[in-house]
Amino acid sequence: MTVEPGILDANVLAYAVNRDAPQHAASRALLEAARIPSTRRYVTSQILCEFYSVITNPRRVAAVSSPTEALRILSTMLALPGLQVLPIQPVRSRDGWNCCSVTP
Repeated sequence: MTVEPGILDANVLAYAVNRDAPQHAASRALLEAARIPSTRRYVTSQILCEFYSVITNPRRVAAVSSPTEALRILSTMLALPGLQVLPIQPVRSRDGWNCCSVTP
């Protein structure tokens, strides 16, 4: 089976761990594909922080994870051989902030 590369956003990760979400099956399949070492699935540190924020916030999910459980889930995800954390490029980050400081 050929699996296309892709970036998994925080919502996909949150749906993948929430069995009650209508998007659970599709999101879980995207994440589970990362068990295959040749799969290329990517996240960023920002996505991981947002995911943690979502699953530990009772205003955002019904089945809230404790901080300890959320860290366990993150550790399990990060151990998947086909999931890689994209590095932050300092120049790109600086360019992004410079863009925000421009006034019309």
